[in-house]
Amino acid sequence: MGVVALPARRVRVGRAPPDRTHCAERQSALEKSVWCFAEELGDEDIDPCLGTTFDSLSEAYDFYNLYSWEHDFGIRYGKSRLNSAKTKCIQELVCGCSGKPTGENTRSCHCECPAMIRLLRSADNGCYNTEHRVTHNHVLMETCGEIAF
Repeated sequence: MGVVALPARRVRVGRAPPDRTHCAERQSALEKSVWCFAEELGDEDIDPCLGTTFDSLSEAYDFYNLYSWEHDFGIRYGKSRLNSAKTKCIQELVCGCSGKPTGENTRSCHCECPAMIRLLRSADNGCYNTEHRVTHNHVLMETCGEIAF
């Protein structure tokens, strides 16, 4: 009889601090972008410039997802880091083609694309953009519904 291996259990480390509470006077980066789009102030309404603040990581993901949709590429969560209190302090949102391919002759879309934004947690449990790499090393999609394969 062989030994049956149990699936690895994911270890949960620490507890994430609550997201920053939304202030009525402060307009989020996502809200600003949507309002600019509605008022048609420019060609590109969503710009993840350095220092852009967000109330939560999910809001930052939604913001960068809209940016990627506007520029015809997909995104995913990338590397993250934990601080000494075991809470997430750095999160990268990367192009869907980032990372190394699994094999030499595969149909993988991974081509080590450098496009990404890096988010740091602020003192009030929000997050802000500290790095934005714009360039891609692959062909971008023609339409929003196009599949990479």
